[in-house]
Amino acid sequence: MENVDLMVSPEHVLLGSEAESKRALLTEMAKLLTSVDLDLALEVITAREKLGSTGMGHGVAIPHGRLDGLKEPQIVVAIHNQGVDFDAIDGELVHIVVMLLVPNDDHQIHLGLLAKLARLLQQESVRTALKQAKHTDEVAQIFQL
Repeated sequence: MENVDLMVSPEHVLLGSEAESKRALLTEMAKLLTSVDLDLALEVITAREKLGSTGMGHGVAIPHGRLDGLKEPQIVVAIHNQGVDFDAIDGELVHIVVMLLVPNDDHQIHLGLLAKLARLLQQESVRTALKQAKHTDEVAQIFQL
């Protein structure tokens, strides 16, 4: 499970989002996944959010879900300078959102990637570097572990 790679491409990074709601931000992010059905991706992510916020504190959220027909995990990263209300557990606005979609039948990879993302984003130095990144390739590089 731990040998799962975090693959973030610069094309899947959204810097300086000014979305005014969680839904608007998730929509902006899902649109970057050109090989995925937008409505289906949003449906999966929204259904998971209804179970409980994926805002894990420290200005970070990891909305995630499993999607039928997906060949490999997809990760989209968004940096929101002002912060957006994600109903995070600490009540803080969220500035770093990492959307994770995995194939529907791959439970182990889903859990492995979630654990890896959570560990990475718990590090203050990583959160600071993400918020200070000026280019999408800088953000992608931070996830190349």
